[in-house]
Amino acid sequence: MTAKDRRFSDRYEGASLKLELRPRYWFGLKKEKYPALVTNFAVGGIAIITPLKLKLGQVIHVTLLSEFHNIRQLPAEVVRSDGKDMDYRYRYGLRFNLNKLPEIASNNTHFLLKQIELAIRQTLIT
Repeated sequence: MTAKDRRFSDRYEGASLKLELRPRYWFGLKKEKYPALVTNFAVGGIAIITPLKLKLGQVIHVTLLSEFHNIRQLPAEVVRSDGKDMDYRYRYGLRFNLNKLPEIASNNTHFLLKQIELAIRQTLIT
């Protein structure tokens, strides 16, 4: 199995997910929510397209809404920036920071992320 095959085995198209970003700025202040389009989803992170310009290493809070599950204010970090496309939208890779949450919240969030992944996988099969 090559690295490319492994990448597609644990990432799923996330177009059915609704995502909102809330960047954190100086002194932990949070700004308003911005919409984003999910292109790939995995339990550990997510690839998105958004008109919002972010910096590598920036901490943001993510609200992830699916048909059956909601995760609000999930801490994430920008780990990849692929630049902007012709429509002036930016592509980013985000890594979820579950270790920033208390243990019980981290376990519950991880469970919900696995459930969302399972639901996306089921939609690909049918």
